[in-house]
Amino acid sequence: MAEEVGTSGLRKELVDSVIKQVASRKYKFKQACTVSKTNAWKNTFFRESTDILAGKTGNATKGIPRGAAFPQSVVTWSEVAAYIEKYGLEDFIHYEDIITNDINVQKRTLFKLTEGVVKAVDDEIWDILSEGQAASAIQGVTIGATEWWSGSSAQIIDDLMNAKQLIGEAYYDTSNLICFISERDHRSIVNYLAEKGAQFPSVGESMANNGHVGKLAGINLVVSSSVTASYALVVVPKTCATWKEAVALSSDLKVEAFKGTRVRICEMGTTQLTDPLAVVLLNGTQAR
Repeated sequence: MAEEVGTSGLRKELVDSVIKQVASRKYKFKQACTVSKTNAWKNTFFRESTDILAGKTGNATKGIPRGAAFPQSVVTWSEVAAYIEKYGLEDFIHYEDIITNDINVQKRTLFKLTEGVVKAVDDEIWDILSEGQAASAIQGVTIGATEWWSGSSAQIIDDLMNAKQLIGEAYYDTSNLICFISERDHRSIVNYLAEKGAQFPSVGESMANNGHVGKLAGINLVVSSSVTASYALVVVPKTCATWKEAVALSSDLKVEAFKGTRVRICEMGTTQLTDPLAVVLLNGTQAR
């Protein structure tokens, strides 16, 4: 019976509930990653070469003569290091505002601080998966100069199938792909399908949890404000990357009696682009 109404223990439970509700709606890019716990500052992983092994020229895998030596082929790996980063926001809410304001300032502050931290994490994952919108290790598709998605010559389904083909040719499963798009490109897709006479209501006009708005060409569409204008990103979720989590999205309150409450939201982690060929960056979705 140690807790009373308004004590920090009960408030902590409220805070945790609020941030979980926010995270369930607001995280868009973390669903592309496998989430893995870590207690290390430096997190090293190895990318394996995706080339199919074969014998060298003149010593082919096929047609080994009787008694001859087998052709040798070597697997190669590259080492990649990623370092933990801290994300956080805080505010101090005055006692008078908590007990007298017309709106629930404490709950709204919690919501907005959490939203800010979640958005910063999503921005980081987008930037790592898209390689800063400059495909190098990942695969890339440049959309024709007159075929941007809002134009009359748009080839949206073919562009998505192009990305799907590239991922499939790299020997990844393409049955559950995600395409991250901007709000502007969501509008273009819905309009494109309507003009084609397709059943566009299957690509919803209102966002559900994590930004899912339906499927097109068998690819799940997710709308995110983190996506840079004129780009889209197709990925194999849970395969393309790992979010190394040192501290999960967490809250802390410090109450100063009759003065106010300090609210702090924090998360610590880093993104590892483990399988770059499981990612395709589409460039040129908007007029340029």
